[in-house]
Amino acid sequence: MHSSTTDRPFPSGPYLVAGLGRAGRAAIEALAATSGVEQVSAWDRCSDGAVRALARGLRRRGVEVRLGGDGLAALDAAGKGATIVKSPGIDMRRVLFQLARERDQQVLDELELGWSLSRDPIVGVTGTNGKSTTAKLIATVLGAAGHTAQLCGNTEFGPPLSAATPGGWRVCEVSSFQLEATRAFLPDVGVFTNLTLEHLARHTDMENYGAIKRSMFFRGDLPVEAAVVNIDDPFGHRLALDLDRAGARVVSYGFHADADVRVQDATWDMHMARQHLRTPDGAVECATRLPGRYNASNVAAAFAMGQLIGLSAPSVSQALEGAGGPPGRWERIAGPQEFDVVVDFAHNPDGIRQLLETARAVIAGRDGAALRAVFGPTGAFEAGKEREIGRLAGTLSDHLILTTGTLNYDARVVRLEELRAAASGGGAAVEIELDRRAAIERAIAAARPGDVVALLGLGALERLVMDTVGTSIPFDDRQVASEALNKIRSIT
Repeated sequence: MHSSTTDRPFPSGPYLVAGLGRAGRAAIEALAATSGVEQVSAWDRCSDGAVRALARGLRRRGVEVRLGGDGLAALDAAGKGATIVKSPGIDMRRVLFQLARERDQQVLDELELGWSLSRDPIVGVTGTNGKSTTAKLIATVLGAAGHTAQLCGNTEFGPPLSAATPGGWRVCEVSSFQLEATRAFLPDVGVFTNLTLEHLARHTDMENYGAIKRSMFFRGDLPVEAAVVNIDDPFGHRLALDLDRAGARVVSYGFHADADVRVQDATWDMHMARQHLRTPDGAVECATRLPGRYNASNVAAAFAMGQLIGLSAPSVSQALEGAGGPPGRWERIAGPQEFDVVVDFAHNPDGIRQLLETARAVIAGRDGAALRAVFGPTGAFEAGKEREIGRLAGTLSDHLILTTGTLNYDARVVRLEELRAAASGGGAAVEIELDRRAAIERAIAAARPGDVVALLGLGALERLVMDTVGTSIPFDDRQVASEALNKIRSIT
């Protein structure tokens, strides 16, 4: 399954790369290799020690780098004919991009640059939740069919698309932050997981958010060649119908009775899960380490991908036997205790609900067991989203500790008080502990045999971002939890 790679337009130089994070650095290396380092300049609004050190190294190689400010000086220096390649974390509403567009300069995301450079088939996986797990499972299925598959894109578990290794399939996690600055990107296979409340501080409303997600499946009237779509989601159901009418090959999945790959049942405990599916090849059972209804949907997406590439359902089941999620997704922290500790990236309303409902199902068979959750808000403040997170966490957990998350560190007290107010009517015992390490230690110290302690919001991230400029400190929920559990061991 290959769409044409000869019509992927490559942007003309010179180039200004905005942002020196992972995506920006990948774009610089790709552009330097294809067009020459003299064609590349860069800007980042952050000017802390790590960024200054990176800038010095780039300057020694001939890349002109400016730090701090709004980027307008860098734009002027690059010239009116320059193409701006942006990192996904930078909002398109910034004056830098507005001015560039007024000057008719092209602004594109690193994702589109990587797509323009690639001559390999690309699977684009997008949606609000489930992207990382679904991408990992799809890469496993491609491998079982004899293909080389590399995870890449907007993920912590692989390189940005422009830095992916040539050859084989690229399974690319795609965010709305990337799609808002793409004009031509169209993967060979588009995968849609769901559309739920998220990122409205950036995208204004759900209609605009959905339109941005949809753009990965359509460029004008041209659809992707093939698509895997969750039709449990109302947006996904409409998307599948539109793609089918436009001539794309669509394999639908979900719990919905009309799904091509239908989840008929899912059972799980803390360690293992069984998904019972109906596929075009017949009924099949899959045993994984992916608990919960949401993970059953992720598994079904992988079976749908198998259908697209001609891999039988029994072969997909065999490939996924014992499969787990990426780091930081339902990651159990081992220790000597008689209760369970799990780390998960859940950070928006649907993610929080799905994770906590899954954990509640685990403790349902444990007499007197409690669900203890630690959560800190992430990203920009969105009042409706945070009220819903607070309500869900207060309703679904028995003991909730609200703590520092990542970003907007200076507003954390106000945000946590608002979360506590939203959670207070749910029945959980709710408290605030600003120090995230102390919050984790407190939840673990309070746990009793049979309990589940869920540490939410960071997943496998190894840092806390302290402000909107990008200043960060090292922090890993998994490491902190392991240390807290070791304290229990030393005491006992």
